[in-house]
Parts: sequence; C-alpha cells; structure tokens
Amino acid sequence: MLAFLQSASEPVSVIDVANELGLHKNSARFHLDALVEAGYVERAVNATGSQGRPPLVFTATSESPTISNLHLTELVQVLISSFIQPTPGSFELAESAGRTWGAGVASQEDQSGIALADLATHLGERGFGTTLDDETVTFTRCPFRATIAPEQLPLVCAMHRGFLDGFLDESGAGLETAELAIGPRICTATFEEQGAARAHSSIA
Repeated sequence: MLAFLQSASEPVSVIDVANELGLHKNSARFHLDALVEAGYVERAVNATGSQGRPPLVFTATSESPTISNLHLTELVQVLISSFIQPTPGSFELAESAGRTWGAGVASQEDQSGIALADLATHLGERGFGTTLDDETVTFTRCPFRATIAPEQLPLVCAMHRGFLDGFLDESGAGLETAELAIGPRICTATFEEQGAARAHSSIA
C-alpha cells in the first residue's frame, strides 16, 4: 500500500487504493489510517466543489520508508556501465571496489571472532541466502541475480569476491577466497590460507 502511494503522481482516495490492491474499502481505510498514525501518510480533504461530503485523499510523506529498491538497482547499473565496464581492467577494478566494501563492513560491524561465520551473517543481512560448512560458504540466494543486467553480473560477482577477501583480510582471519564457483542458481565460495595459491604456483 505504501509503495502504491509513493508511486502515485497525485493524492489517491480510499477507493483508488482498494481497487488497486483488491481490498474492501473498509480494509483499505483501516490500513491507511494506520499509515497516517505512523506518520508515513498524510490525509487531506479533496475539495471537489460538488455537493455532499468531500472524499479524503492520501499521499505518502517524505518521512515514509522507501519500499522499492528500483532506484538503487538502476544506480548500480549506471555506475557499472559508465565507470567499470568500459575500463580495460574492469574485473580487477570491480574486485578492488569489493575489497574496499568488505573491509569497510568488517571494520564497522561487531564481530564474534569467527570470521567465516561473521562473513556469512553480514552477507545474509545484505540479502544473500548463505549456509556455512567448514570453510565453504554456499550462496542459496543472490539479491542481484534477477535485477542486474546479465552482461553486468560477472562484474558484480567479481565485486562480491573482492568483498569476501576484503572482509576476511580486515578481520585478520588469514584466509582468502580459493574459488568462487558461479552456478545458475547456487554459488559456492571456498577459502584457503592467505598466500596458499602463490605458494602452489611457485612449487609448480
């Protein structure tokens, strides 16, 4: 209901809300009154000049919480297409940005001292479905998969890999991402001790 009011270009009536959401007008009025009481919606009289009692109309206030995240999704897509995608080292740039992001989260949030558990928790708070098994984090849900343009998803995945490494580095876990396996629905991140990949390369 609040999302409908926020998207409306002019004040709407109880009947407008009821018709849009498939509600009885009494139910619509009840929820509108609750939003008014919370300070998220303003109620006004629509002076039509006609005889009879003028109808009440409702508008969302500037204090109402944003319901849709479309503006954020579009902002991400614009930033990626304008500043990352055209760059020759686009994947390195995305990963570097992700490292900064992850390190910032690790430095600002309270930690339990169990780095991978903390990592899974903070990813969950950001819309990812995560499960933790030993040194593997499985992503059962990605909040970007259905909203970001398919050609931009690999860059978003690179940014998330950077997030993992930035978070773990700032946490002092001594771990880094060994592999981030991207699947059609489920992704899996496995971790190893920092520098292990370089050690393997030098031995080979």
